[in-house]
Amino acid sequence: MAVRVNHIFPECYVDTNILKTLLQVDGVNHQYGCTRVMAGMETGRFSDGFAIGIIDDDKKKTYNYSDYEELCRSEHLVLMKHKTKHHYLIFVCKAAEDFLLACAHELGLNMADYDLPDTLEGLKEVTKSSESDKEPRVKKLVNALRGASEMARLERTVSYLHTKQYNATAEELVAVFG
Repeated sequence: MAVRVNHIFPECYVDTNILKTLLQVDGVNHQYGCTRVMAGMETGRFSDGFAIGIIDDDKKKTYNYSDYEELCRSEHLVLMKHKTKHHYLIFVCKAAEDFLLACAHELGLNMADYDLPDTLEGLKEVTKSSESDKEPRVKKLVNALRGASEMARLERTVSYLHTKQYNATAEELVAVFG
C-alpha cells in the first residue's frame, strides 16, 4: 500500500524528492511555488489543522510571512512557526540544488558518482523537470547525504514534526533542530 503524507507541502519537485526519500513515503502534497504552498496550508482542511511547508528561499518574497516567527536557523535552513496555528515553514536557503551541493561538499562526495552534474546550473537542469520528484539519481544522492549536518537537521526536524504534529513544542523543536 502506498503511503502518502498530505500535511507536508514542498514547493518544488526536488524538494518533493528529498522529503519522500527522507521520510520513506510514496508521496507528499507537492505544490508548485511558495504561493501555492501557503494556499494549500491556509485553506480547506489544513487551514486550522497541522501543516509543514518547505520553501526554497531563492526568489523574491511573494508572500507576507508576518504571521510566522523564526524559531531557529542554520547555514542552509530556517524554521518558522505560525503565531497561532500548528503550521510550520522550513526555508531552504538559497535553493534545494544549493543545499544538495553544499551537503555533498561537506561529505566530500563526487556528484559524478551519482551521475549528476557538480555545478548549480547543471544540477538545476536535472531538478527543474516535472519528473525530478521521482528522479532515482537524486534519491540515491539524498540517501548518501543523510550524514551531512544540514541534511540530518532537515530529516530530524521534519520527522519530529511529522510524528508529534499537534504535540510539538517550540522547546523540543529547537533542541531537535540543533
